[in-house]
Amino acid sequence: MRALLLVIIGINLALSACATAAIPVDSAPLRILLTNDDGVDAPGIKTLRAVLLEAGHDVTVVAPAGNQSGEGAKVTSSGTLKYELQSPGIWSVEGTPADAVLVGLLHVMPDQAPDLVVSGANFGQNPGYAINSGTVGAATVAMYAGTPAIAISVGVNYAELNVEPYPFPSTFAAFAGAADLAVGLISDLQRARAEGGSLLPGHTILNVNYPALGPEEIKGVRVVRAARSAGVSIDYSETGEAGQLKVTIQASDAGAQDADLQLFSQGYVTITVLDGDWDAGALLRDDIAKRLTSFEQ
Repeated sequence: MRALLLVIIGINLALSACATAAIPVDSAPLRILLTNDDGVDAPGIKTLRAVLLEAGHDVTVVAPAGNQSGEGAKVTSSGTLKYELQSPGIWSVEGTPADAVLVGLLHVMPDQAPDLVVSGANFGQNPGYAINSGTVGAATVAMYAGTPAIAISVGVNYAELNVEPYPFPSTFAAFAGAADLAVGLISDLQRARAEGGSLLPGHTILNVNYPALGPEEIKGVRVVRAARSAGVSIDYSETGEAGQLKVTIQASDAGAQDADLQLFSQGYVTITVLDGDWDAGALLRDDIAKRLTSFEQ
């Protein structure tokens, strides 16, 4: 259903994005590698591309050929990987979002490395512990490859699931606002960086979540800590057929008040700063070492 919705509405959203009043860049245009996990033809990436181009940036799209949601940072490590030039500056990859980023960095743009990788705009929020998100996963892979990256997601209102003529109309309507915010965010990073410096500190990505609201309804933008929850829960139920379970996703508790999940649920755009350091630190490492009494250390 999700793929069908993207096809039905994609053309109209792409056209409406061209009329959006994008924020012009304040300095030299950036080379941006744009990807997503909803697929190269999804309305979110089309809207974001249109607004980034209108702002003056040099945008190359390298994105999955189809919907690859929930793939996290999975990469293809053997065999072959098909890719195709769809139109000038737009490439599709028969693989995951992480595959698309690596193909973009290592094959499509090897001699003109991008200043920034932007992943999105995703159909659905990715606050908190977004380890399964292909949107955040793509940005993470870019970060590990040494390129600053931003993940951008637009929320869904689960109450709109059965709205006619198509579900989640507020999400589609919010893509343009999220794209404008992204351009403003990038402009801020350009103004703040040292001459010749990177847009973000090393091994850092920004995870941006934009509610399914109109610009006039957004309460503000907050840079906050990431919640220790993904904001959704997975439920398994019997289908009546042996050995088969039905998988459903539903919204979960909003979490701590000072974290992104709670503020996002209140109507704020949230920005969390994520890094690639998986080390828990000396205190926890020493604590674990003391528990492992069977080993000589």
